[in-house]
Amino acid sequence: MKKKYLQMTGILLAALMLAGCGKERLYQIEPELYNANAGGSVISSETVNLTDGRTGLEAKEAIPSEEESAALSSASFALLQEVMRERTGENVLLSPTSIDFALGMTENGAAGKTLEEMENTVNGGLSVSSVNPLMKHLSNRFTSASEVKWNIANSIWFKNDGLVSMKENFLNQAVSYYDADVFLAPFDNQTLNDINGWVNDETHGMIPNVLDQIHENARMYLINAIAFEGEWAEEYEEDKIYENRQFQNSDGSTSNITMMGSTEGRYFTIANGEGFIKPYKGGEYSFVGILPEEGESPEDLIEIIQEGNIDFAKTVREAEYSEVKAQIPEFSNDFDIELNDTYKQMGMEIPFSESEADFSEMMESTDGSPAKIWIGRIIHKTHIDVDRKGTKAAAATVVEMRYKNEIEIDQSRYIVLDRPFVYAIVENETGLPVFLGCINSMQ
Repeated sequence: MKKKYLQMTGILLAALMLAGCGKERLYQIEPELYNANAGGSVISSETVNLTDGRTGLEAKEAIPSEEESAALSSASFALLQEVMRERTGENVLLSPTSIDFALGMTENGAAGKTLEEMENTVNGGLSVSSVNPLMKHLSNRFTSASEVKWNIANSIWFKNDGLVSMKENFLNQAVSYYDADVFLAPFDNQTLNDINGWVNDETHGMIPNVLDQIHENARMYLINAIAFEGEWAEEYEEDKIYENRQFQNSDGSTSNITMMGSTEGRYFTIANGEGFIKPYKGGEYSFVGILPEEGESPEDLIEIIQEGNIDFAKTVREAEYSEVKAQIPEFSNDFDIELNDTYKQMGMEIPFSESEADFSEMMESTDGSPAKIWIGRIIHKTHIDVDRKGTKAAAATVVEMRYKNEIEIDQSRYIVLDRPFVYAIVENETGLPVFLGCINSMQ
């Protein structure tokens, strides 16, 4: 992850309120990350774990407790279950952590029932004040891994037309806990290219495009990008790679695949399935494979886990040390989804409502009028490659915040006689013209 420096002071809010100039850089930063000539400026941060002059916030990290891990794990499986219902028979891949980063930043701008629904659905009931230090810990743990490569990046893109401003506390939380870069941009085609370019860079080219367009009411994009590259702790031996094996598809058809065999040392059962754990180099991260019981589908397995309130995280942590012969197919998969309807089905509706959403902790109108902010879209894209050398995976999550200008529009009519016109001098009581004529030329 790039580390940048910003001197953030108490005048930050005022500076943002005046940020409509577009090409003017608000802060002197090194290195320059955003081309001011393209119509934007950037605010950047350097991860810290103590109070300083940039945010004035003591952003401590926290190791998740067993209860917190269970809550986040349960929320992840609930989301997966709902997506699998929507995409029955498809190859589904989510990054709950990427989603947690993007929506965690967003929750810091929510209030009231809007925040309550997000905390219950996204966080498994955990408060955002609890989630912030957990996300900071996970980010630091990822980036400090020794023998696998992680890239975790968060950014906020804000339309700099001067109608609304970000609230200082919301910005402080994003910078301090999420190490977010904040870009002020005009939200034109160049901004669209810049956002997609940022995601492409941060996912190491695995997700080249995340946005297809910038909505006309879009005011802010909160984005997370994750990239992972890990080699297997033990490489597959050539005689354990089996070509031309058959894979039974869910629709009854078969496909030719390459299968990779190994002996692993961790085994567990969950619901009606059996699982194994295959570590990557460094021993900090692993691949987990779970095979449902014969005759059951992955959807069935996830349903049993959810209905039985089975703690997946605990199951993995407590997997027994037992030899298991495992085979993994080489595969590659791309997946994308808009999660609006998914979360609505899970009970999170208010944040998407133009009339009910409360993101009053995120932005305010610069003229003092109400700033009607709501979530327009939650976009999620993933990519994975699993082969005999290891795994490459990436995810990007975009939360699009929309804004409706509630300033009353001046309905005054204007008539400018700057072209040929008719005129008259009238008697007021009767309205009769005393003089009546026209002007076709002023020469």
